Amino acid sequence: MPRKKKPEEPHKELKFNGKYRDFKDFFDINKETIYKSIVDIFLSFKECETEENLILRISAKIKGLDWDTKFDFKRNESIVLVRDIMPYFEEVEDYETCFKIYKLHQELTTI
Repeated sequence: MPRKKKPEEPHKELKFNGKYRDFKDFFDINKETIYKSIVDIFLSFKECETEENLILRISAKIKGLDWDTKFDFKRNESIVLVRDIMPYFEEVEDYETCFKIYKLHQELTTI
């Protein structure tokens, strides 16, 4: 009889308790928190060199419905940082976070 696969535990979990009209409303309000959490996930790859896959779980109530999802990030997908995350921080002129992202991406791609 095959063993049941143990459910993967999220490395980081975000629970948003606000009430949101729709997904756009939710994302616009929480974008910075979500993006900084993604940066934290990739920082964890640097700190824990044995992990190849980490999970970010996000839950909220949107339009009165429970919304819950998980995002799997792989160590070798650090391009997400400079391609998707950094432009947001450039737009809001948070250059300290941009530098942190740039440096982290460099470190993860040279390991």
